[in-house]
Amino acid sequence: MKKYFLLICLLTLIGLNISAEEFSESPDTVKTDSLISMKIQRVFEDIEDEYKLAKIFFTSKQRKQYKSQEKDADKRLFLDTFWAVNDPNPVTPENEFILILRNRIEYCNNHFSHFKDGWKTDMGRIYLKHGQPYEVTKDRTDILGKHGEKEYQIWKYRVYENMTFIFIDLQTHGDFRLIYSDNDDRETSYPNWLEYMGRNFDPGILY
Repeated sequence: MKKYFLLICLLTLIGLNISAEEFSESPDTVKTDSLISMKIQRVFEDIEDEYKLAKIFFTSKQRKQYKSQEKDADKRLFLDTFWAVNDPNPVTPENEFILILRNRIEYCNNHFSHFKDGWKTDMGRIYLKHGQPYEVTKDRTDILGKHGEKEYQIWKYRVYENMTFIFIDLQTHGDFRLIYSDNDDRETSYPNWLEYMGRNFDPGILY
C-alpha cells in the first residue's frame, strides 16, 4: 500500500528542454507491479547527493513527502520511483532523464566548480534544470554597484522557455550567485538586485 501511495505522489513529468511523452498510465490505473518492473537507475549512490539533485526538480509537496520518510530504504524507494516515472521513454533500456542529468552534471563540474562541486552551485542548479543557455552575456558592474565592480553573467533562454537569470561573482572567487530570475517560478530574485548592477546598468538588455 505504501509503494502505491509513493507512486501516485510522484507521477509528474519534469521539463528538461527535451521532447517527452506523458507517463502512459493515470494514477488511478497504476499498479504496484509497476514498481517491481521499473528500471532502477540512479545518478549518485550516495542518498544525500541523490536527494540534493532530485529536490531541484521536486515540488514543495514532494519535498515534504520525502522528508516524511523515516527509513533510508523508503527514501531510496521514493527517489528511485521519482526517476522512473519521469523517464520520457520507458520502453528503452536507459532512462533518458538520468542520462541528460549525468551529462549536465559533468558539464557543471567542469565549468562551475570552485570550493564545491559545480552542480551544487547556483549556476549548476540552473544549468541542470534548463540546459545550455540560448545567450550568455559576460560583463562587469560599474564601481557604483552595491558591492563595487564585480563580474556578472546574464543567461537567457529563448527556445523552449522565455527565462532570464543574472549571476554575480560577489566574492571574486568564481562562485557566481544568482541575484535575478525571470519566469522561473522556483527561483527568486534579490529585492534590491538592481543596486548590485550599478547606475549604468540598463535593465532593457534583459528582454
